[in-house]
Amino acid sequence: MKNKGFTLIELLAVIVILAIIALIATPIILGIINDSRTQAKKRSAELAYTGVEYAITSYMYNNNGKVPTTVDEIDDFFKVENVTLTLDNSTWKIKENGSNTELCTVTYDNGAFKVACPNLMEEKTITLS
Repeated sequence: MKNKGFTLIELLAVIVILAIIALIATPIILGIINDSRTQAKKRSAELAYTGVEYAITSYMYNNNGKVPTTVDEIDDFFKVENVTLTLDNSTWKIKENGSNTELCTVTYDNGAFKVACPNLMEEKTITLS
């Protein structure tokens, strides 16, 4: 009668091969995850900018073309999912829901709203006339 099965050496060889594959694959997978997170934050920043544009346009529409002069005036019109506005002095801080990480800031200066999202997108200015 023959013994059927694997020897200890064969099992160890398979475990070593699987460990090597895991060591090679782990950094690649972590890099993909980090890139995805960065891209998601960039998309959230772009969405927040679009939300600010929409809020300004909605404010002007509801106030017979009156141009908003503070970020407080556009607060009720900012409707963006997964993003929260909080007021800090005269600056709005845009954060992802469930996160304390700041995505962007919105300020009003000399007739223009400035949306700054460091490391995510270049600063954009919404000039009103």
